[in-house]
Amino acid sequence: MTVTVAKQQTATRLIPQLALQSQQQLTGQLDIQANNGEGWSLFFCVGRPIWATCNSRPVRCLQRQLQRHSPQVEFDNLAIRDTDDRFFCWNYKVIWVLYKHQCISKDMAVAIIENSVTDVLFDILQAERQGTLTFNATPREALTMLRMQIVALNLKNALKKAKQAFQAWSEAGLAPVSPNYRPILKDLEQLQAHTSVKIYQQLVRKIDGEQTLRELADSLEIDCLRLTRSLRPYLQKGWIGLQKASDIPRPSQPNKPPSHRKAAERRQPPLVACVDDSPQVCKQLEAILTEAGYRFLGITDSVQALPILLEHRPDLIFLDLVMPVANGYEVCTQLRRMSQFQKTPIAILTGNDGVVDRVRAKMVKASDFLSKPINAEKVLETVKRLLAVTA
Repeated sequence: MTVTVAKQQTATRLIPQLALQSQQQLTGQLDIQANNGEGWSLFFCVGRPIWATCNSRPVRCLQRQLQRHSPQVEFDNLAIRDTDDRFFCWNYKVIWVLYKHQCISKDMAVAIIENSVTDVLFDILQAERQGTLTFNATPREALTMLRMQIVALNLKNALKKAKQAFQAWSEAGLAPVSPNYRPILKDLEQLQAHTSVKIYQQLVRKIDGEQTLRELADSLEIDCLRLTRSLRPYLQKGWIGLQKASDIPRPSQPNKPPSHRKAAERRQPPLVACVDDSPQVCKQLEAILTEAGYRFLGITDSVQALPILLEHRPDLIFLDLVMPVANGYEVCTQLRRMSQFQKTPIAILTGNDGVVDRVRAKMVKASDFLSKPINAEKVLETVKRLLAVTA
């Protein structure tokens, strides 16, 4: 059965469609397609939802739910093949296998299922607000669905939760904004000019261009509505943009051979960055390191350091201790909070080779401590040693 729903200003047609499947006690799946190309699948057992998935980002959505509710699970090692006819989709099979092998508890599995269904219903409500939807119900063998279900949800409760979330989202003026989009920093100059130093540094540190709004909210342990509402002024001015997030590959077997892209990246000479407000120091290090065969990146503005480092992802970073606005300890602390730089060697540069400074350097997780004035032999010895640890 296929039903085409006329465009509505408010999301009303999804609800009778779900009520129909509940009344008819559908055991199978309801595929929903939006005119913007997005699609979702809701799975029912005797009229009650047991799973839901976004068809364009199933792996990414599963990874988020596992990180949120079962962080002990190593997602990259979940090499579960999609070859069993009992399962209606791969991402549900992952949850089922983890639950049956006691890698996650029943409560964790139920929480993942409940939140997946709520998120999908939210996204469908938002898509219906913006255009037409097509519904297609496909029955499946009842006994198999019964055996494979972990929990059967109350449809009214799940829909009520999704409606409340979308209503709050809309009332905040965010109806056109998808929580599945990735925020990106588009105009750093305007952001820096019109925000405080603290807010600017927080934005640069938090928004890496990779995480969706939902993923970013999870990583910050705050509500997605609260996060997106705080970004709304910058979105409206175009200083922060939104981009569609693509799916990620399914996890494969561990110890897989490196991709051609990663192998090519390793063939390039290591990139060493220096954050120092002294152009002279940067030029000294550049001369020493480029002559030794390394690539070099000099940054003389500590406020601009984070976005530049995020863009270039150096293999090693030298940080000047004494700089205006943000000193080396503060910058080092911010870098270590970011997943991209948690393992990157960071060496503090200073003219004060004291015990207190060395202790503070260890407290902010600096990898080493190098005294000024710059000595070529010490610099090269430090670079080789620190890069050897991460090789």
